[in-house]
Amino acid sequence: MDENLPDKRIAVCPPKDRFFGFITGHALSLRKSRLNFMYDSFLIYGDFLEMFLGKRRTLLVNDPAGLKYVLFDNAKNYPKNTPGYQRVAEVIGQGVFTDIGDEWRKGRRAIQPIFNPSKFDHYFGLILEESDKTLSKMLEEKDEEFNMSYWSTRYALHVIGRSLLNESLEDSFDIISQKLSKLIDLTEKKMTAILPFKTPSKKRDEKEFSETLHILDTEIQKIIDREKEKSRTSGGNFIHALLDSPENFTEQKILSQVKTMIFAGHETSANVITWGFYFLMKFPEWQDKIFSELKECNFEITSEEQVKKFKYVNLFLNEVLRKRPPAWSFGRVAVSDDMIHGSHVKAGDLISISPYLVQHHPDYWENPEEFNPNRFEKPPLPMTFIPYGAGQRVCMGERLANLEIAMIYLKTVEKFKLQFTEEEFEMPMNPQVSLRTEKTLMARMVKR
Repeated sequence: MDENLPDKRIAVCPPKDRFFGFITGHALSLRKSRLNFMYDSFLIYGDFLEMFLGKRRTLLVNDPAGLKYVLFDNAKNYPKNTPGYQRVAEVIGQGVFTDIGDEWRKGRRAIQPIFNPSKFDHYFGLILEESDKTLSKMLEEKDEEFNMSYWSTRYALHVIGRSLLNESLEDSFDIISQKLSKLIDLTEKKMTAILPFKTPSKKRDEKEFSETLHILDTEIQKIIDREKEKSRTSGGNFIHALLDSPENFTEQKILSQVKTMIFAGHETSANVITWGFYFLMKFPEWQDKIFSELKECNFEITSEEQVKKFKYVNLFLNEVLRKRPPAWSFGRVAVSDDMIHGSHVKAGDLISISPYLVQHHPDYWENPEEFNPNRFEKPPLPMTFIPYGAGQRVCMGERLANLEIAMIYLKTVEKFKLQFTEEEFEMPMNPQVSLRTEKTLMARMVKR
């Protein structure tokens, strides 16, 4: 029970869908705009809400005490085995992101050494090299306008390929980025579907999903097969760690784990990088701050520790992560009956946690809609800043992601001034499995 929770509120249920709410619950409102409906309800009714998908009950828990209880104090009662994760597993398989229980522990044991601190001098060198290569390649294009969404994705995929797979994934870039993006789009449609029966449109989507997944799996299996033939002496290879693991992973499990790392390692990072470029153009004074600090160091970046000490790029990165957390919402499911605050939780109830909501909570963030990196001059309160999740299932790649994101901001600002290609540009959010930009981000890059 939750005797450690001081707040004994009862979860508030916002009004259900008009006309059909007795059948759909809140499903129609959520389908129309999941993030907007959740955020509006949060602002009006508070951070502890009750919603229904049809008759299935979901508790939205987005206060620090409630989050601590679900993710730490009684985490064993709230695993990740939700319908949402099951949908994601249809794309990436049963890997460390979607597994639960012993299977998750086995995967984590095999994967954790890849993120050992001893690896990061090596990763730093690769990331520095890839950031320079990306910008050199952009200069070769001699374009006046650049598709920053494309270049962010390309860079992130190269980094995850080089650091974990010892491959740039250059030859696989188009297939992986395009097919994975298509699968995410189709998965979002499945997750927000209202009608339980198969319509002609659903059948077409299922056929496209199956064909796209087959192409993606075939391409990634080629990468795995190539790695099987390589020497094991080079070190730091994620696929070799899986192949040589005493857990004796099946071929399907290895495929799933590699897909998981590619998805988690490039989709989310690419989105954060793109959002950061958007905010750099929207608030160009932060380009100047980051550039000035680099200039003081003669534009030398020699270690991960030095990257961490650059004040302005890290303040900026934290605010990007606060405003646009890549995993904007995730879920848990109650295994057995419990109490959260003053509300009874039944076995099978879903728990919805949104880093976006808690990171825009007006009780803990002054003017939360304002983009203000200086707010991170002071450390945030516990459980109010969770862009990579929290608890046992916190993202293992957080350190690697922060390094690669900060690096591309530093190197880009060193060489270019970024400007919007049109005046008064605003970028809407596209809250799918991860928090994407609604439109392609285009930039004019003026060489310094």
